[in-house]
Amino acid sequence: MQEMLDICDEFACECDIKFNTAKSVAIRIGSRYNIQCSSSTLSETGIKYVSAVKYLGIYVVAANVLNCQLTT
Repeated sequence: MQEMLDICDEFACECDIKFNTAKSVAIRIGSRYNIQCSSSTLSETGIKYVSAVKYLGIYVVAANVLNCQLTT
């Protein structure tokens, strides 16, 4: 994942785009969702792993399978 983030960061620099790293988080979905991961960075800022994220009013929850909730 870190390599993909580095590619995105390089592209952003070339195209004069900035990521809002204060709002950037990562979530894991799949059979190993609850296993500790190595830390990742974007624009030299650490990305934190969360157990749920809200996107367009829908909560995506870390689990074995993709799990979405309409309420918290």
